[in-house]
Amino acid sequence: MMGAGDLPDGTAPPVQGARVDWEAVRHRMARRNAELWEVFDGRGPWADAVLERRAAELAERPDAPDAKSTGIPMLVARGEATVYGLELRHLGHIVPMPRLARVPGAAPAVLGVIAVAGRVMRLFDLDRLCGGVGATPGGEGSREDAGYAVVLRMGGARPAALRVSAVDRVADIEPPRADAPEEAGQFVKAITKDRMAILDMGALLEFVKS
Repeated sequence: MMGAGDLPDGTAPPVQGARVDWEAVRHRMARRNAELWEVFDGRGPWADAVLERRAAELAERPDAPDAKSTGIPMLVARGEATVYGLELRHLGHIVPMPRLARVPGAAPAVLGVIAVAGRVMRLFDLDRLCGGVGATPGGEGSREDAGYAVVLRMGGARPAALRVSAVDRVADIEPPRADAPEEAGQFVKAITKDRMAILDMGALLEFVKS
């Protein structure tokens, strides 16, 4: 039970002799407020723990314990009308769509810029990159503020992210041996029997770096 002189976080204020050290109190409260804002912004150890737990939940599969997978770990994500497979090793954070700022004169596939974990980056619409009808920037019926931003591992290049409509699961997927038909676009290297578009992450990363 909190005493009459306790702080809002339940701790007693620091004292110097019989006096409260209000400077230390203000410092402690400022630090706690900063930690809370990190949580609200999707940053900090608390948010990281939630993301790690979510990734572990997505990774759970009903495979037999002794089954050996020969597939590639991929994130299965959805566009407006297409299911995509993205190799996990090229991906960083996955966050609900942050606030989007439009960039006048940007390429059609660039929805604008967003901020994730304190980093400002361009946001590409994955459907538009792959030749489909993606989010409509601004205006009536806009879907640009819905879905998820998938942050790419860019090495030393400018940070960038992909917008997808939904994130389904993490799974080991074995791409088909046959290449995707030419009409599938330059960033789709294969299409599975269940119509999943397996992305050529190398080509896609080179494109967004330019």
